[in-house]
Order: sequence, then C-alpha cells, then structure tokens
Amino acid sequence: MTYSSSRLETYRQCPQKFKFAYIDKIPAVVEGVEAFMGSRVHESLEALYTSLRFCKPMSTEALIALYHKKWDTEWHENVQIVREGMTPDEYRALGERCLIEYDRRYRPFDQDRTLGLEYPVTFSLDAAGKYRMQGYIDRLSRPADGVIWIHDYKTRGFFPSQQDINEDRQLAYYQMAVEKLWPETREIELVWYYLIYDQVFRSRRTAEDLAALRIETIALIDEIESATAFPTRQSALCEWCAYRHLCPAFRHLYETTALAKNEYENEEGVVLVERLVALSRQAEADKRETENVKAALLTYAQKRGVETVFARGHKVRIKLYDHWHFPGRNDPGRAALEQAIKNAGKWESVSSLDGFMLDKALQNHAWEDAIVEQVRAFGTFQKNPWIKLFPRDAKR
Repeated sequence: MTYSSSRLETYRQCPQKFKFAYIDKIPAVVEGVEAFMGSRVHESLEALYTSLRFCKPMSTEALIALYHKKWDTEWHENVQIVREGMTPDEYRALGERCLIEYDRRYRPFDQDRTLGLEYPVTFSLDAAGKYRMQGYIDRLSRPADGVIWIHDYKTRGFFPSQQDINEDRQLAYYQMAVEKLWPETREIELVWYYLIYDQVFRSRRTAEDLAALRIETIALIDEIESATAFPTRQSALCEWCAYRHLCPAFRHLYETTALAKNEYENEEGVVLVERLVALSRQAEADKRETENVKAALLTYAQKRGVETVFARGHKVRIKLYDHWHFPGRNDPGRAALEQAIKNAGKWESVSSLDGFMLDKALQNHAWEDAIVEQVRAFGTFQKNPWIKLFPRDAKR
C-alpha cells in the first residue's frame, strides 16, 4: 500500500475507520459540509492561481462568482451538517468570506511565482523504496531563487498554536519530496493559511526533524502492515465520520432508529439497557440510603457510648479514626501544597500525592516535625467513621 499523510492520520485517529476506508475500501456515504466547503474554496483558489499563470488575472467578483457556481453544481443530498443551528447558506457564506479576506490580503498576488497547483508528489521514506508515500501540495511557489514555499489552505474551525504547526506532519512529508525533486533548493518554508481566521502560520524543519519523522512513520507503517485488529477509537471526531452507520460503536443506534415505537421498545438490546439503567438508579438510591443508615448508627453509638450495635443475626462495629484531608488534584491550594512538599525535598516519596499515602506519612511520623507542620497547614483534620457489618457470633 502507498501511504499518505491523510491515511496515516486516519489510522492514528481511529484504526477501525482506516480499515473501512483503505482496507475494505467502502465508499463514504456522506460528505461533511465542512469538507464540502473546503473543497469549493480550494477549487476556487486553484482557478485563481491558474488564471494568474496564464496572465489572465481573475477579478474578486469573478472569483466569488466561480465559488458560488461550484457550490451549486457540486451540492448533493448527502452533504451532512453536524453542528446544530447551522445551515448550508451559512457555510456557503463562510467560504465566501474566506476567499474575500484572502483576496484582500494578497491581491495582486505578486509575492511569489507559482510552480504548481494541486501538485502531485510521490517519494519513499527509505532507500529501498519499501515505504512509499504520496500527496498533493495545494500550492508550490518560489519567492526567490533557491527558495521554495509549500502552501496549505485550511478551512477548518480549529485554530492552532505555533506548537501545533511545528508538529504538523503533512507539510513535512511534502518537504521530503521537494528536497528530492529539487536538491539544489537552499531553503524550504512551510506555510499554512487558516482562512476562517485570516491567519498565516510558518514553520521550517531541520534535517534532524525530518529524520525523526521518517523513523516515526516507518514504525507506524510497520504497525499497520502487521495489524490483525483495528479497534474503534472514539472521540469528538466521530460526529463527522462517514462510517458511523457501520461502526461497532454506533451501528446499533442506526439499526434501531428506524424501528417503529413498539419494535424499538421491545428490541432486546434496548430492553437490556433500560433494565441496567433501572438497576443503576436503584443501586444509587440504595447507596444513599446505606450512607444515611450508617450516619444514624454513628449518632446512635455516640449517644449510647457503645462501639458495637447488635441485631438478631448481625452486628455493626463502629469506630472513628483520625485523618488529615488534603486538597485533591483539581482543588484550590493543590499547587501550593505540591510546591511545599517539593521544597522540603520529600516529593519523591509521595510523587503521585495520593491523599492516603500523605496522611500515612504524617501519622507515622516519617517526616520531620517542621515539615509535618508546614504540610498540615494545607489540610483539615477530620475524624472519619469506620462502620462495617458482620455476622453475629452464634452465642447471644
């Protein structure tokens, strides 16, 4: 198999989706409206730069008219909108705004000379040619002799950090291809246009960066080639997946949605889930009632001055033990507590900062008194009840 950045990212995202798309080769039933809009924007920019190459610059009005024509021509009933409250016209307007802002920023488009549009590249990650890669560069350009820019146009709503850009693999793969095609090139710069935000990001990769990416990618391809199972990996991206109706994580939903009300309510899986819900709710109610009874037993034992309360067949032992409670992982004061322990040189002994282990270290006097007092300032002293039910002894 020849791989691409998108194929590899699909596997990273969800091996099951990778299997559907590239092993089983199942055609996608739906197309997300975001991908549809992105395709129309890319086609419009390709036409814009093609006209410039032939010295027939396209006006802003003509660019926008072309975009709308392509939208109307390519629109189909299987374009899917996931985001609630959004309409096709709103996505259409968003794509138009991307083009207008790009046009305003770069017209008359004389910053560089275009070398290729949707430029196909193929290359190997290894000298033997075993690990083959391919891709299409949105635009390849030369701003000066010995310099090449690799451009990528994004219409996604995600706004990246510079670290995200520096870790992006796709254009780094394209740099590998360009270096082989034009070895005399002195500099290669990777350029991303996040069109929704009218923002440009740039990054450069060293030989060491590319070597590390080669090793990582070869290892990933070896993993894919040897895989016998392709598990589902659920994430927020599942909402946009074209294979949800086939996926083990969602197939039951699609199989039961079309059932009549009576069939749905009697479908075996639905019945079992509803039963489990009922049992879970009962368990929660029982848990709350158990805690209420334990609290009442504690009050009773303290009032009567006893440690064990007896019934016909069982007894309950009741004790109070000393306990220091400290801020949890997400509680206020946690960071200051951790820093105090680090400053005292005791961090390694409670590096996970488990509250039980910390309390145990203090109760056992394992630390110096000064450190104990400093750490205790972050906690609250409590007496926690220990209440446990036992069978009664045979004797009365």
